[in-house]
Amino acid sequence: MSSQTSWSVSSGDVLPQAVVDAAREVRREFLGVLEPLRGELFRYCRRLTGDVWEAEDLVQETLARALTRAAQSHQAVERPMAWLVRIATNAYLDQVRRPAPLLVEPSERAAPAAADPVEVRDALAEMATLLSPQERAAVVLKDVFDLPVKEIAGMLGTTEGAVKAALHRGRGRLADPGRAAALARRPAPDRGTLDALAKAFTAYDLDGLAKLFAEDAVSDVIGMAHEVGREQIAAGSLHHTLLLETSVRWRAEVRELDGELGGELVVLMWAAPVDGGGGAGAGEAVEDVLRVETAGGGVTRLRWYYFCPEVLAEVGERLGVRCRPHGYAA
Repeated sequence: MSSQTSWSVSSGDVLPQAVVDAAREVRREFLGVLEPLRGELFRYCRRLTGDVWEAEDLVQETLARALTRAAQSHQAVERPMAWLVRIATNAYLDQVRRPAPLLVEPSERAAPAAADPVEVRDALAEMATLLSPQERAAVVLKDVFDLPVKEIAGMLGTTEGAVKAALHRGRGRLADPGRAAALARRPAPDRGTLDALAKAFTAYDLDGLAKLFAEDAVSDVIGMAHEVGREQIAAGSLHHTLLLETSVRWRAEVRELDGELGGELVVLMWAAPVDGGGGAGAGEAVEDVLRVETAGGGVTRLRWYYFCPEVLAEVGERLGVRCRPHGYAA
């Protein structure tokens, strides 16, 4: 698009398609450059949030903010991984920030040196419930990424003493033998609705599938597409999956992730190459994982993780199933 082109729209207009296409192309190129860092960024977000789904959400928010930040920068972006970690940390704290200042109760008292790093790492999955957001960020940045306290303080916009205090409190809570009693169970979606969804997917019943969605339902193909409303979802992601993806045959299955821990129901999308294609990686494998929110017997939100290889890998490992990832973009 020429720099001489100017656009002006009012609230009732439609954005010029040339502008939308240009924005999409810039985003695609930007994400392509950062792709080698995506795995490390996900691992950081995974440790910070303690949850595979929240980690992917944070990755997407971080990349969106990074694109905006880069567009507003007049200097070179040095140490891009550290830059992304800083953006991710701030995005995370923005999501959960409380009215109190960051890392309150500053103190120069150091965290106990006797804290077992292995035990700290094993307990990180529980941090979302046990620790305040500020404590969580401090513990992850120090005990997982081993950053200096001074650098952590700079990232969080606080003092070194406040970081040390947060480390002391956070490590203490993670080492508490009674921490399991504080963990909350995640509410599950309606099993009947999920079973009906899986059955319709497997039967390639597009009409029946669409009817399971609420009129104002939302569908997110994470990192790729956002759809609002039953009609848009039916014409978009559902139509693409069932009618346009002719190289595979889909089979949907409802499974419980970490059932022994009071887990979450998800829908596994198994794909088998049609006509024996697919080469050495042929055979049926999970190529997508769906998270579903329900209300009143209908689907209110659907999240597709097809373009989230780290999420697929972790879900596959935890369920003991074979997954076949396809990278970050179509």
